[in-house]
Amino acid sequence: MSSNDRQPESVTEEQSVRDALLTYGAPFLGTLLIAIGIAGGVLGGYAVVQTHFDLCGHATIDVYSPDETNQLTAATQRGPFQQFSVDELAPAERRAFEYALDNPRSTGDVRGRFVHRAAFRRGVLVTSGGETHYVTISSANPCLGVDPLLLPLGIVSILLGIGGILTPPLYRRLLEREESEENAG
Repeated sequence: MSSNDRQPESVTEEQSVRDALLTYGAPFLGTLLIAIGIAGGVLGGYAVVQTHFDLCGHATIDVYSPDETNQLTAATQRGPFQQFSVDELAPAERRAFEYALDNPRSTGDVRGRFVHRAAFRRGVLVTSGGETHYVTISSANPCLGVDPLLLPLGIVSILLGIGGILTPPLYRRLLEREESEENAG
């Protein structure tokens, strides 16, 4: 019997539902698993390396120029700011302050013991070289608090998603193989 003489087989409702799920549902689910896996893998991977590469845990301070300091202190309704000389600051605070003075963005990371954190959070005045600067914390840079297990779970999710996306072509090959075996036998 030639392929032109074959009678069309009737497709049952169960087969059409299975075909639709394998053709459309599996790739859709696979795409969702890949998206979730990428998000989990990135967050889990970052959680693993953030402390090793010193990417978090350090507060960033902003140091304002003397002119900006005069404008800020004149405009504020709060009581007097706590004042420090640069020599009164802890070594890590002093390094961040001096770095911020030379930095075009006027920011510096406090890497080390931050003794006056509460005062800096409210804003302080620091005197250095006869000039007074307003200094405050602009960012606390906390470490990301996710479970590092997200990295392997994300990788597994990506691999399962790839399997879901590859389901339709694999299913078609399986059907072709069954059909060729039926025709041969």
